[in-house]
Amino acid sequence: MAWAGHDARPGKDASYSAAAERAAAEATSEFAAKLRGRTGSAGAHQWQQWQAARTRVTADITRISVPDGAPAPTGDTAYARVLYTLIVTPETGPAITRPQQVALKLSRSSDSRWRAAGMPNV
Repeated sequence: MAWAGHDARPGKDASYSAAAERAAAEATSEFAAKLRGRTGSAGAHQWQQWQAARTRVTADITRISVPDGAPAPTGDTAYARVLYTLIVTPETGPAITRPQQVALKLSRSSDSRWRAAGMPNV
C-alpha cells in the first residue's frame, strides 16, 4: 500500500507527496497523474505534524476481497476491496493503529501486470 505509507523521519521521505510518487509507479498513467495531484493543504499540515514527531506510517493488509456490487472480473479489469491496518508510529510514544479500507479498480497493462486504475466508490 505505497500510497498509505509515509516516513517523516530525517533522511527518509522528503515530503507528503513521496507516497503518491511510490503509488504512481504501480498505477496506470491516467491514475498516476491523479495520485500526484492529491497532495493538498491537508496533506501538508499532516506532514508537518509527522515531521515534528518523526513519524513512520505503514499499512498492514489484512484482507482483499471483491467489493459488494462490483462487476465480475474480466481478463483486463477487476475490482478489489483492500482492508488494512494503518500504523502511525512516532519516534517516541505509542503507535496508533486504525482499521482502514479502500476500493481499487485494477487494469491489466500491456506487460500483463495488474495496475491500480482508480479508487471507485464501489
